[in-house]
Amino acid sequence: MNLDKKEIDNFDIYAHEWWNKRGPYKLIHNLTPLRVEYIQNSINVKGLNILDIGCGGGLLAEELTKKGAIVTGLDASKKTINIAKQHAKESNLNINYVCSTLESFIEEDKNKYDCIICFELIEHIPDQKKLVLDISKVSKKKSKLFMSTINRNIVSFAFAKVIAEYVLKIVPRGTHQYGKFIKPSELARLVELAEFKVEDISGVKLNPIDYTFSLSRMTKINYFMTSTKK
Repeated sequence: MNLDKKEIDNFDIYAHEWWNKRGPYKLIHNLTPLRVEYIQNSINVKGLNILDIGCGGGLLAEELTKKGAIVTGLDASKKTINIAKQHAKESNLNINYVCSTLESFIEEDKNKYDCIICFELIEHIPDQKKLVLDISKVSKKKSKLFMSTINRNIVSFAFAKVIAEYVLKIVPRGTHQYGKFIKPSELARLVELAEFKVEDISGVKLNPIDYTFSLSRMTKINYFMTSTKK
């Protein structure tokens, strides 16, 4: 199974904190508006069947649902999915949450989706190539794929790992493993092997004063990627 149990165990520790805007997922809350903006700059999500892989507590899934998307959210952490389901119910939102890896989900669900979102997940997966190939299997022709992850270099190691986790402590310690960071060129190669055409790579910049995010030309740390299925 394309799953790192240690990664899941680490996320389980903080599962109850997903909707705490001042908790360990504060940065994800702050990043969500930019994620929505980045997606909407490429497509109109209203009425689209969207698969959100690694959906976490449902922060992005809820925002896209509010904008008219039909969202299925996948996450391998049962505790996390339960939190997502509970919050969607409290918010009166209809979101199909499934506790599963994409690998297992494909065996049960034969649907293909208009749009696939895979944000901040690939750096937590043992077999990154298989993940992208599996994404291709659930993608319609001309469907959009939105990904985000962390570049691999000395700058990203310093800021995304050491400073974020150990100095500023704005990310839970142990969240990231440097060896799983992936360069944009490497991710683009995987995406193209899976029959997608890369259309955009944009950097993500963190404001260290108020911890808000914006797009940037600099991709040395975090970056977004948009692709279309051929």
